[in-house]
Amino acid sequence: MTSFSFRTARRQWSRLALVLLPAVFFGTAARGDDTTMRRGANQDRAWRKTVESVKHGDFTGAAEQMRGVTGGGRLAAQVRTWLEEYETADARRREMDEVEFDKYVGYAKARIEREEYDWALGWIIRAADVAADRDEFVKSLLVRELVDTALTEAGKHRKAGEWRDSWSLYARLKTLNETEPRYQKLEEQLSVHLRLELMFQGDGKWEERIEQVRWNDAKAALEEVETRYEKPVDFKKIAESGLDHLLLLAESKTVRDVVEGLADDAEREAFEARLRRRLDNVRAADHLSAREVISIFHRAIRTDNRQTVNMPEGLIVSELMRGAFEPLDDFTTIIWPKEVAEFDKHTSGDFVGVGISIIKRGGEIVVVTPLEDAPAYRQGVLPGDIITHVDGEPLAGFSLTKTVDTITGAKGTPVTLTLRRRDETIEMVLVRETIKIQSIKGVARREDDPQRWDHWLDKDNGIGYVRITGFQGNTVEDLGNTLTELQHSGMKGLVLDLRDNPGGLLDSAFHVAALFLEDGDDVVSTKGRIAHENQRFTTQFTGPFAKMPLVVLANEGSASGSEIVAGAIRDNKRGTVIGDRTFGKFSVQHLVQLSKSSSAKLKITTAKYYLPSGDSLHRGNGERGGIAPDISVVLCSHERVKIWKMRRDRDRIGPPAPETTAVADAGETGGSAVPPGPAGAEGTLVDVTVVLDLEETGVTSALGPLRAEDGDDVGSSSADDPKSDDDTNPDAAKDTEDGDEDEEDKLPKLEQPDENERPDADPQLDAALLFMRVVLFGDRFPTLAAAELAAAEKPNLRRDQ
Repeated sequence: MTSFSFRTARRQWSRLALVLLPAVFFGTAARGDDTTMRRGANQDRAWRKTVESVKHGDFTGAAEQMRGVTGGGRLAAQVRTWLEEYETADARRREMDEVEFDKYVGYAKARIEREEYDWALGWIIRAADVAADRDEFVKSLLVRELVDTALTEAGKHRKAGEWRDSWSLYARLKTLNETEPRYQKLEEQLSVHLRLELMFQGDGKWEERIEQVRWNDAKAALEEVETRYEKPVDFKKIAESGLDHLLLLAESKTVRDVVEGLADDAEREAFEARLRRRLDNVRAADHLSAREVISIFHRAIRTDNRQTVNMPEGLIVSELMRGAFEPLDDFTTIIWPKEVAEFDKHTSGDFVGVGISIIKRGGEIVVVTPLEDAPAYRQGVLPGDIITHVDGEPLAGFSLTKTVDTITGAKGTPVTLTLRRRDETIEMVLVRETIKIQSIKGVARREDDPQRWDHWLDKDNGIGYVRITGFQGNTVEDLGNTLTELQHSGMKGLVLDLRDNPGGLLDSAFHVAALFLEDGDDVVSTKGRIAHENQRFTTQFTGPFAKMPLVVLANEGSASGSEIVAGAIRDNKRGTVIGDRTFGKFSVQHLVQLSKSSSAKLKITTAKYYLPSGDSLHRGNGERGGIAPDISVVLCSHERVKIWKMRRDRDRIGPPAPETTAVADAGETGGSAVPPGPAGAEGTLVDVTVVLDLEETGVTSALGPLRAEDGDDVGSSSADDPKSDDDTNPDAAKDTEDGDEDEEDKLPKLEQPDENERPDADPQLDAALLFMRVVLFGDRFPTLAAAELAAAEKPNLRRDQ
């Protein structure tokens, strides 16, 4: 029998405890570690979802995900702050949209009650611009009834010969329903009348615009169109449209009052009768060849005109060809000798001159800014200076074109500018030299050297920024140098801003895209009527920045070359496109010298271009066209105005120009119903830069009435479309007659203020910056533990790093 001993039992329990206690202790610890690991894994999943949400443009979802992330230390907290700041700003934008929508609809209803349908349409366009659902709003009963009424009113104005009023209504209708070809056709028809009215009621310098316009160049252009245009041409339509334009010219009362040959009623009626007979014959024909049309045009110019009204041949030829090319496309045009120098400067990237950007305001020539490293800058020309004389000749009554011609001269020759600066008169002698146009710009001008740009959007996080204003001969070299310098200084990601870039040289656009692509990547292909001229552009090497994280900013002002670059980046999955749908110019133009004895050139559309995906997104025939962004950030008109002003101020070298006083009450200046377009270039460059009218760029004016100060009274011809002349293009016209409604015999003035209360911010750029910051953080820190470790290794890391 075994006896029980207390001492023995205690020893046995002690041994058992030594076995059990560690198991209990380590089991509890293991369960704790497992919980911690699961919590960490969940946090990392939330972090990865945050990054993925940002990559897909769901910034609100990313902010919500990030609120559940507690790890990551200060770096994760910084990401959370960035997301919440953007979320707050975006919510404020939506609130302002709702307030403005209600205001604009109310304004429109008030105008409808007064039967002021042009104004009402303007406010409806503004309302559609900020509507939560634009398509549904445009289909609403209010809008449909207004559209029907506006069409009726436009027809009445047209019948009465009130071209400006009729055109304005049609242009607003086209803006409201941009895929409706009927409105576009009506607006184009009325724009002919209005253009003639502006041309012959303007500064009286219409003769300048037809200098060196010759029939032989027009004949050569028609022959080129027959063989080289991108598709077979219906020359019957060419003949009909050309003769129609001549008839409109002859019938215009405005032209009749100015052109001597039309003053004789009998001769004018005889000329019109001849044109109508020719038109009847054209319409009765089954088809017409190019040779037959050339013969018809020749007889109209040399026989019908000379035997009756005998108008200047340059006027007849220019109007005839403007009409003849109308059935083709918006980009096929003759560049007459007076326009060649201007056109060449935009494509080459340099020119001979003094280097200033000017506008015409209130009849005076005003300096916007001197250009970088140019004679005007070095001599001290400042923004806001008014040029009163050139070489002692007063500029009173001069058009912008005439001013440019007066300042233009040979390289190395002097020109004396007389400037008025407030109450002081200054004379400066400038020596003309080759001016290099800067197509590469940055965030802001450097404080230590205003001629150079700061390209850091967020230097602490290595995010660079480059804005390309056009694709010129020097663009690729300048861009490569800028990016190399940024890369050597620590750039980890790039925002490439192509907004309001109207295009330029195809070769330049190709090489810009190639900087960011791998060897063998497709960039663009062209397909036209002549098979052996079809081309495929493929990279031959890996670009130096092919691995650089990239965001491309684009908007409705991004056209042609900008769309090639954005499309190649998107289709090759090399970056993310943020912003708004691009313009949709997917056509290729070639320049053809028309004769050895003339400098006139034909810019002719010979092909369409296609993205690597195979898409050719050309707008027209009711199609919106353009490249849809990966992440859509659509701006309202007030935001576009703010961004335009911020950009203008950044581009200016020197102190701000003196503020001008608005000449009309807010909401009562009218503004023109200018349809939006791709011509958001920096300006037309002849000897000096002529800055585009804000309204001509389509930034705001088609969206409704503008305050006088929003437009800045700038105006010129379009850099992308030589058809338009600075003082004859209806798209650049101010609607100065809207104030007539407040005469004593009309209704009393209606106060409808529309102050631009939007903050000085760029939501598209803000989205690009947020995207790049979060994506770079996600690549650098795949887990929150990595972020915490990085923060621990840098205890003095700033909150904004």
